[in-house]
Amino acid sequence: MESLTTMIPLVLALLAVAAVLYLSYIFSKYVALGANKLSGAKYMRVVDRMMMGQDKMMMIVQIGGDYYLTSVTSQNVQILKELSGEDLIELDTTPAVLPMQQMATFKSALQKHMTKKEK
Repeated sequence: MESLTTMIPLVLALLAVAAVLYLSYIFSKYVALGANKLSGAKYMRVVDRMMMGQDKMMMIVQIGGDYYLTSVTSQNVQILKELSGEDLIELDTTPAVLPMQQMATFKSALQKHMTKKEK
């Protein structure tokens, strides 16, 4: 009976932590959706962005029917190139080498080097 009374606060603490994590997740999604509405941009949107460094990124911005490739740093925003809609081709984001294939390649390379040292 004594162990049950010590387990109840532990279970309640775990439930409280899970609830806080879940509410944080929901709140962050709400804030992210609200950020787009708060920007007030009616005529332009960010189509895609890619981080190039800690404070550097490239963005594709749509303004009306035109697309622009821009470079953004902490000090500067620069239009690099005007793009057409045909220039935008969705890239395949699946990895070229599956992790198991990569592991097999590493294993074979390791075995190759290990057999050289044994001779």
